Amino acid sequence: MRSASVGFAALVALWLAGCASPGGDPKNAVVDRTRPPVDYEKSINTFFDLRMKGSRKNRELAIGKPEPGGCPLGGHKSSERGWVVPVVFTTRTGKPGDKEGVQINSKEQFFWFREDTIYGVTPKMELCP
Repeated sequence: MRSASVGFAALVALWLAGCASPGGDPKNAVVDRTRPPVDYEKSINTFFDLRMKGSRKNRELAIGKPEPGGCPLGGHKSSERGWVVPVVFTTRTGKPGDKEGVQINSKEQFFWFREDTIYGVTPKMELCP
């Protein structure tokens, strides 16, 4: 039992050491960020056009503005940070007067951009692609 608590304490110490930032105030750290995407609305619309079958008339996209993302986009911790664009995707099925009525489904997604390229799509802003 004692060795388990010593092992746990060592694991916690290693974890804390890994989270410690070497030197300096993190507020003053310089973040290497790509330029904001330019035609992000067109890219997002094309993304849905290519992935959705059927008519576009029942689809509605509410596309937000690009925000600085906290995730490194490039596969390494030192990679450039990109931009994230929140999108609410809404579909409608049925017609007014039908027995079932009109069903409205909405889903929020976050599009991660590295300059003008979609780097990934996540269901939450906190998740990195």
